Amino acid sequence: MKIVCIGGGHGLAQVLSAIKPLCSHLTAIVATTDNGGSTGRIREEQNCIALGDIRRCCVQLAGEGTQAQAMYEHRFTHGDMAGHCLGNLTLLGLIQQTQSPTEAIAAFNHLLGNKETVLPMSDLPTDLVAELNNGEKIFGECAIDALNELPSTVYLSKAVPPATGTIEAILDADLIIIGPGSIITSVMPAFLITEITEAINKTSACRVFIENTAQESSVMQHTKIAGIDWLQKKLGTKVYDLSISPSAIIEILQQGEKCEETGKHLHNINELKNVFSELLKSSFNTEKHA
Repeated sequence: MKIVCIGGGHGLAQVLSAIKPLCSHLTAIVATTDNGGSTGRIREEQNCIALGDIRRCCVQLAGEGTQAQAMYEHRFTHGDMAGHCLGNLTLLGLIQQTQSPTEAIAAFNHLLGNKETVLPMSDLPTDLVAELNNGEKIFGECAIDALNELPSTVYLSKAVPPATGTIEAILDADLIIIGPGSIITSVMPAFLITEITEAINKTSACRVFIENTAQESSVMQHTKIAGIDWLQKKLGTKVYDLSISPSAIIEILQQGEKCEETGKHLHNINELKNVFSELLKSSFNTEKHA
């Protein structure tokens, strides 16, 4: 199966880690509007896309506990470099050499020995902007997450084209996984690029949305409806076919624990990413016997 994962934050990296052993054709499309931490400082100084979630995805694909993970996740603690992550700086250097974030990410993946494809949602920098009911505009992910009320509208500060390869990957996919992660700051950004949302609507792939297992601590905690329903209302279109709820994830974990007691379960079911592994295995078995 050709699988495309869309999102950002820690959730996307975990999903990629879970799917990698089960899939030979895997593509990630990563949100690039983060403006906090090391990523935010680099963006402000270099006028580039957000690099943190891209780094996290690439390093996670290289494998947990590896030397590469320890090296590229290292954060400096002193001087002007304090807080910066080596992986972010490596990606920035590659971007300056190639003049293309997409090519730079491919080069970084090659350094890590990854065969999977990681794409930014766009090669051009842009930011999230939220508009409140009173007309006030809030700029940037960090400020939006800190809001005490849901915005009436969320849009990109500058319209940007999708990165090369994103549309082709979506249209050619067998399965598309969206989330988990913060609805506004991890899931929504890619869908604010018109061509990506159009491709999501045109694709024949099964589109699966992974709900968060815990309530968001962001502004989304103020919604009275499911996050995905709020997102679709704002986008004005349906972006998923199936939704995997927290209760379904808990049930899968419980089933895994029962299997583990009998020695039939080989995975560490305490980690969320292994829930996705079990779900994908079921999908593959169904496909195989269909």
